[in-house]
Amino acid sequence: MLPPEEVAAIFVEAIQGEGGYLPAPDEFMQELRRICDENGILLVCDEVQSGCGRTGKWWAIEHTGVEPDIITIAKGIASGMPLSVTLAKAHVMDWVPGSHASTFGGNPVCIAAALATLDVIEREGMKNAKAIGSYIMDRIREWPERYEIVGDVRGRGLMIGIEIVRDQQSKLIAGPERDRIIHLAFDRGVLVLGCGPNTIRLCPPLIVTREEADIALDIIEEAIRTVQSSAKPAEVVAGEPMDA
Repeated sequence: MLPPEEVAAIFVEAIQGEGGYLPAPDEFMQELRRICDENGILLVCDEVQSGCGRTGKWWAIEHTGVEPDIITIAKGIASGMPLSVTLAKAHVMDWVPGSHASTFGGNPVCIAAALATLDVIEREGMKNAKAIGSYIMDRIREWPERYEIVGDVRGRGLMIGIEIVRDQQSKLIAGPERDRIIHLAFDRGVLVLGCGPNTIRLCPPLIVTREEADIALDIIEEAIRTVQSSAKPAEVVAGEPMDA
């Protein structure tokens, strides 16, 4: 335990990325803000995965009603081109010129990509992330009731996690089953990644259409159904065809 005066900042993700696409409760974020305010501590929000319109707002932390002091940004800001940004309040960024430098900073190609990306996000991407994200959640909301190996579905906008378990009551982690679902979906042309020990992440481009979402969800659902009905659900079998 450190005394407050020795803590410069608290770093947090409003929605955990690699931790399993877990949204932080609003009350948790609000209490962090209160603690930081009372003790002169900076609140830093990592929005590398959740920012730039992915959740239907510019930043995932906006959903909680909390305003951080610093936001870290990358990946989505330039559609995959190497670029990162530190966004902070004026009282934090009161550095004199030359205080901050970067060997690869200001690459004109990456900056051009970022400007084009911001234009897409502002015109259609953020609005589409909210609309298609809600549509996807409406489609998969009942999966835990329909499939015993689905423990939870969660997320905001187009940042959605599907948790795979061996038992819904104990939430026993089903990592091999999750991996097999990913392999089966890949064999049918849908590329999804895992996050955390047993979660499938859905993070399509912000311009994804409803038709594309339906195709992907049909394939993922079929993969889940195949793994659940398998005689050896814990075995990871890459390349095994799904039932017709």
